[in-house]
Amino acid sequence: MPLKGVLLQQLLYADPAQRPLTDVDVLVPEQDFERAIAALIEAGFEPRSAGRSLIECALRAPRGFTVDLHQRLFGKGRFRLSTEALFRRASRDESLLGVPLHIADPYDTAAHLIGKFVTDQERFDPLPRLEELAAWVSHRSLDPAQLGRHLCSCGMKRAGHYVLSRGAELLPDTLFAAALAAFPVDARGKLYTHVARALIPKLEGTRLASLPAHLLNASLARGAISLSWVVAERVRHAWLTWQRGAGGGYWSPFFAPSVVAGLESARRRRALAARVPNPS
Repeated sequence: MPLKGVLLQQLLYADPAQRPLTDVDVLVPEQDFERAIAALIEAGFEPRSAGRSLIECALRAPRGFTVDLHQRLFGKGRFRLSTEALFRRASRDESLLGVPLHIADPYDTAAHLIGKFVTDQERFDPLPRLEELAAWVSHRSLDPAQLGRHLCSCGMKRAGHYVLSRGAELLPDTLFAAALAAFPVDARGKLYTHVARALIPKLEGTRLASLPAHLLNASLARGAISLSWVVAERVRHAWLTWQRGAGGGYWSPFFAPSVVAGLESARRRRALAARVPNPS
C-alpha cells in the first residue's frame, strides 16, 4: 500500500513533478513485514536503518532511491488505526503504477495525514502539509461530518481537532473552519488541544518534544500508554543496535542474528558473482 507522498503525487497533482519525493513510503501487513524486508534485500535493496519505534525499515534501491517499509502507520498505543483495518477498507488497483496495489480508503489517508501532522510535532513548516490535507479533502470530496466520525472511530478525535484548528488558524478561507464546525464537541479535548499547542514551541528540540502528541491521543490513559511504548521501544532499539550493529547493521533489530548473517552472506555472494566474469 503506497503512503503519503508517493500516493498523493499520483492522485492529487496533475504533474508528479509538483510533489518532490525524498523516499517512497510503503505499508505491508504486519505478519509479512520481515518477509517483505528479506524479499527486498534478495532483490538487491540495501538495508539502511530501522526507525526507533521499530515500525519501519529504510532500504536503498539499487538505483539509489530509498524505500521506507512500514508495518504500522503509527507507534504502538498511538490512536486506533490498525494495519489490518487499513487493508480491509482498501481497494485493489493495478492501473495506477502498473502493478497490483492496495489503495487506502480516502478517509484513512486523511486520518494518516492528520496523525503525521501531530506526531511530527510541527518540526516542519505546517502550511504545505495543511494545504496538502485541504487539497486531498477537496479532491476526494470528503464529507466533514463523516471525516469527524471516522477520526473518532480511529481514536483521533483530539488529534483531528488540533489539526483542524491549526488549519482554520493558518488557512482561514479554506474548508478547515467548516470541518471544525462539523466536528464532535469535546470540551476536555479542546483543553488538551490548547495545552498541546502551548507546549509544542516550548519543548521543541528537547527530549520531551513528543509529549504534546501523546496528550492528543484518544485519552490521557491511552496517551500514557503510547508514551510508555515510545520509551520502551527506544530502549530496545538502542540495545539491539548496540548488540548487533557491528554484525548486521542498524536495521538488524527486525531479525534474529542467524537471519541477519544469512542475508548478509547472500548479499555478499551476489556482489561477488556480479564482479566475476562468466567463463563461457
